Amino acid sequence: MMMLRFLFIFFRQKWNDNKDPLAITRYKFRVMPWDIDLNMHLTNTRYPAFIDVGRVQWFAEVGLLPLITKDGWRTVVASQTVTFVREIKPFTKVEIESRVLYWDRKYLYSEHRFLVEGKLHCKALGRIALVRGGRVRSFSSLLQALDKYHGRHVQEYVAPAPTPEIQAKIDLLTLKRDAELARAQAEAQAEAEKDAAVP
Repeated sequence: MMMLRFLFIFFRQKWNDNKDPLAITRYKFRVMPWDIDLNMHLTNTRYPAFIDVGRVQWFAEVGLLPLITKDGWRTVVASQTVTFVREIKPFTKVEIESRVLYWDRKYLYSEHRFLVEGKLHCKALGRIALVRGGRVRSFSSLLQALDKYHGRHVQEYVAPAPTPEIQAKIDLLTLKRDAELARAQAEAQAEAEKDAAVP
C-alpha cells in the first residue's frame, strides 16, 4: 500500500513544480485498518514509512524528482528520531508537515510533524545525506542544481542557525560516534594485551 502512495505522488504531482525548498510541504492520509496494530492505533512501524512518503511529497513540490530520475541525486537517511505524543486511531485523517530546518556541509536536517485537527501527535527529526556520483553533496549544492534545472538565477545559499533541538541532535550523534570509537579502541587494546600475555 505504501508503494501505491508513492506512485500516487509521482503521477499526481507536476514534476516541474518549484516550490521554495525551505517552505513547509503537506501530505494528507487516512489511517486504514492495515496501518494499525493490536493496540488499535497507528503502529509505530508505519511512522517511518509515512515520513518517507512525506519526504517524497517534498521532493515533488520543490521540483527534485527530475534531478533524482535524470541526474542521479539520491537521499539517504543517516539518522531519524521519532517522538510519539498522542496515539492516532483508525480512520483518522492525518496531515504530515515536512520542512528543512538546517544543513551543514554533509547533512540536511528535516522535521516531520503528524497533525490531527491541528494537534501534534508525533514529531520526527531526520538527518539526511545527499549523494550524487558516489559522493556526499551539500544541501546548498542541491539548491543550486534546482536553480539551474528550473532556469532560475543560481545563488549562494547560507544555512540558518541550528535550532536548539537540532543542535542537541547533532551533539547526541557526535557523542554516540565518539562512544563507539572509544569502545572499538578499548576492545582493540584489550585484544592486544591478551595476545601479548600469551607465552
